[in-house]
Amino acid sequence: MSFPYGESMSSFWVIDTKCKVLPQSVLPQDGSAYYYGRSVVPVESKEAAVEKLVSLLKEQDILVESVMASILYENGRWEGEDDFEIHLSLEESSNSGEIAIGCFISEKSVGHKYKKMFGIEYSKI
Repeated sequence: MSFPYGESMSSFWVIDTKCKVLPQSVLPQDGSAYYYGRSVVPVESKEAAVEKLVSLLKEQDILVESVMASILYENGRWEGEDDFEIHLSLEESSNSGEIAIGCFISEKSVGHKYKKMFGIEYSKI
């Protein structure tokens, strides 16, 4: 397996989460009930990737309500516009060997194209 940003012995899991952000978190907040994140986790198994990400987010006062999706980076379609900046997260994770938490989009600011992806009812926005 070749990686676009250097050598690695891990797989890169892209994990989409639906989270609640505690008031003391450093993540900017706009009063939304939920925040949607896309992170890159460099480990071999999906189970280990989810466990490590949930633990890291909890340390940062971000509680995972649900894992919306998890896919190996190499199996995803990442071309085109990407509000989550997945290519930057992959580069960061590849270079550091650590989890790249990536971007979060608040429930109030999520665009039309993500409403279906995250299963958000239009009346909630």
